Amino acid sequence: MRYLVYGAGALGSLIGGRLAVAGAEVLLIGRPDHVEAINLAGLEIRGEDGARVVREIGAVASLSSIDVLPGDRILLAVKTAEVPKSLHDLRDIYPETTPVFCLQNGVRSEEYAARRFLSVFGVSAGLCVNMPGAGIISLNFRNDIAIGGYPLGCESPGRELAADLDRAGFRVSLSNSIMAVKWAKLVLNLNNATLAILGLHLQLAMLLPDVARFMAEVEEEALRTLAAAGISIDDRDSSSDSSGLYDLPGHIAALRAVVEDPAAIAIAATLPDDRRAHTSTWTDLRQERGTTEAGYFNGEIVLLGEKHSVPTPYNSTLLYTIERMADQRTPPGSLSLASLRDLVAERQQEAG
Repeated sequence: MRYLVYGAGALGSLIGGRLAVAGAEVLLIGRPDHVEAINLAGLEIRGEDGARVVREIGAVASLSSIDVLPGDRILLAVKTAEVPKSLHDLRDIYPETTPVFCLQNGVRSEEYAARRFLSVFGVSAGLCVNMPGAGIISLNFRNDIAIGGYPLGCESPGRELAADLDRAGFRVSLSNSIMAVKWAKLVLNLNNATLAILGLHLQLAMLLPDVARFMAEVEEEALRTLAAAGISIDDRDSSSDSSGLYDLPGHIAALRAVVEDPAAIAIAATLPDDRRAHTSTWTDLRQERGTTEAGYFNGEIVLLGEKHSVPTPYNSTLLYTIERMADQRTPPGSLSLASLRDLVAERQQEAG
């Protein structure tokens, strides 16, 4: 059995690299510069416990460079916007019975995959991993992964991957309702835009009372919207603990309880760049990619709000602001929290 990691950026490379260290056969498919660096010097994985170079892993730059093997399992790690075309390309060479694991944040990939493949699984990665350079990845925050079948249950390929990931050092949960897990994770990802707009890494933002309060308000708005839409985020059937993998009420309460700690703030503010937990949206702005995934996060809440008559001034402000910044190649940190709050207030007034 081989794991084919299609779209091996930061997350895909972390998962593939750790699986390879644990003894699994892994082939990464990624950008040419990343692949070249891995084939030349191995994949460097950095973390709090130091760095390790993984050499027992294959890497290629395109599907045309691979031979399809019986028993291949696809770990789909491209961005959500690339999922439909990626699935089309994969289905051209793989049978419909091939297990496909969707690693994207957001809640749309599994549905796309189920139109092409019969064995589809959702994977929710509760961690923050960055790519400081080609051939290098850095795990900076948490270490959790949840796996479940789409739309419900969890058949043997998911359980086998969970066992392999557990051996690879991840904290793994199995879920019979993986989309509840992924909706809960989507709520957390709403503030990817907040941190990118303000130019903050997660370790620092979680220590700033005013920022933490704003993040709580963004998430509370989302929970009201999901409740109106009848969408469950109750994932307590996962094997992690009784509160589920993502305890959103507890998380929001913790954000609202943040008090200023100058010493802790000073430490977080001086973290080395490769230890800062930056969101992918921050990276999108920093690298001037012109697009972000906010439409698949904040956009989901805005759309549900429109359908169910729930005001969403926070998420609509974040969506409009981050998309404008991406389009205009505006760097992260170009807006203050006060300015962002003013924009939210304007939308609240417009809504009456």
